[in-house]
Amino acid sequence: MTITTQIRLAFTLILSLAGTLPCAATPGVPQKGSPAWFVARAARAWLPRYNPKTDWNFTHASKRVQQTCLRSAALPIPRADLPSIAHAARLMSCNSEALYYGFTGKPNYVRARKCAYLERAAGNRFPVAGSAILSMIYANGLGVKRNLPLATKFACEAGGAPAEINGRIGHLKDLAAMTGHTRPRFGFCDDITSGYMDGICTGIAATYRDAQRDKAFAHVTSSYTPTQRAAFSTLQRAAANYFNAHARNEVDLSGTARGAFWIEDIEHSWDMFLRDLRILEAEKLPTEPHNATRQAGARLEAILHRVLAESSLRQRPPVRFPPPGIPVAGGTISRQGIRADQHLWLFYREAWLHFAALRRPALPGRTVEAWITNQRIRNLRCLLPFRTQGARSCTRPTLLPSNMRQ
Repeated sequence: MTITTQIRLAFTLILSLAGTLPCAATPGVPQKGSPAWFVARAARAWLPRYNPKTDWNFTHASKRVQQTCLRSAALPIPRADLPSIAHAARLMSCNSEALYYGFTGKPNYVRARKCAYLERAAGNRFPVAGSAILSMIYANGLGVKRNLPLATKFACEAGGAPAEINGRIGHLKDLAAMTGHTRPRFGFCDDITSGYMDGICTGIAATYRDAQRDKAFAHVTSSYTPTQRAAFSTLQRAAANYFNAHARNEVDLSGTARGAFWIEDIEHSWDMFLRDLRILEAEKLPTEPHNATRQAGARLEAILHRVLAESSLRQRPPVRFPPPGIPVAGGTISRQGIRADQHLWLFYREAWLHFAALRRPALPGRTVEAWITNQRIRNLRCLLPFRTQGARSCTRPTLLPSNMRQ
């Protein structure tokens, strides 16, 4: 489990504990937290916190969207779609997000629907759960008959920033106008506008990608000897330390989308690590001359000295290179952070050299060292000011478009 997944799980636990309140049992009424209580609450047609008189975000959505949501609030929920008391008992600790996206296996849309009704009954405590999951299930007809009006009802309940509510309801309206079987799949993260939801949705995509990458790691390492596995474990720990520090210290984390930037950089680093493992397995490293290590080391010292001497470090990669405007400045990247990263990278390089010597002893050590060193040089060149000699375009591809439609 990567640090991304660990932090997401910790965040979920904190929110869960924050939403737990004691409640005394009342005669004739299911005790709060019991399966019967969840099922009874699941039948409610409208959650009070989405009343337009009390929800700031909803009141700032367009009047047309507010009217649409108020009309959809009266739509009944098919009783057959609700979880039974037996189902509720089995799904007390379920996660509709994981069931819907299939992080560690195949998606289970029926269980996701039943779980989402329980989460909805508990108040939709998480951004993409409960009503949000139900909106996708009914919009896409997954494990249940397609019902776009009901999907709209749940999309309204899920809330979000005013622009997100407008976009989401408009999106569902456009889908309803389509005919035949050509409707594209609806995703709750398709219409996000806030930096907060950008981080949440990127985290979901990262969790899915982590699970897929873990399978790839298992395949690549299946033939390792015990000694090689031990060295690989050491390499993984060194990689995690360096990748997490790089995302914290050499990525601009200012602004509300900082969570997305942080996750995307870590995911990119692990993707490249997996690529490097496969390259090592195939022994397709670039051929290097005998003095390759000395040359790469000299280039590294030169670029590191140059980056640390710059008066204004680049803070965020532009969409196009060179950028059509004033360079971004005043971000979170600091020289102190770069020095800390360099220290961790040295441990990472040594772990790579030790592992490569055990796994592919025929490869010259200078070739592996030059290969890893050149990667660090490329990362440091990403920090040089825009339009300066040697600067690189280092945009990280967003995780959202491809992953959120799985």
